[in-house]
Amino acid sequence: MSLKKTTGRWHKKTREKDSYQFKKYRTPSCKTCPVKHLCTSRTGGREIDRSEYADAVEENNQRYQENQQLYRKRQEINEHIFGTIKRQWGYNHTNLTGLKKVNGEHSLIMLVYNIKRSINILGVPDLIDKLKKWKSPYKSKGCFSFKTSYYSHYNGFIEKELPIAA
Repeated sequence: MSLKKTTGRWHKKTREKDSYQFKKYRTPSCKTCPVKHLCTSRTGGREIDRSEYADAVEENNQRYQENQQLYRKRQEINEHIFGTIKRQWGYNHTNLTGLKKVNGEHSLIMLVYNIKRSINILGVPDLIDKLKKWKSPYKSKGCFSFKTSYYSHYNGFIEKELPIAA
């Protein structure tokens, strides 16, 4: 079996969402191979495309094989958060451009996720009580307030105001 060779030329593959570059590898040995029909139907022989990201993918696969337990733990802890934000909330792209703006937008989405999670765990009244009792380690620069109203089966509609120093 001879080695596959490339011309060294990069080809571009454009898909609906993105594009990437790759090199084509071929060997002249395929033309005379007696079992070529088992590998390919292409008359010129088998052709292999290698993406510009192939080395990074191989390195990542190697790291995964060496640390499978670590990757499983990461999936348990982190991945469901991004799945919820992406699939249940429909947040699969940013509306802003530029690293600073995108980081700000992402921070707001994470803040909303954390608030919703806190409400699910504690409930609105307990969350408000904890926020009122919280002593911020940061110097306050201003003040704003949240006005909330919610329905309680026992007490009907409840309205609360929560002043917060920021």
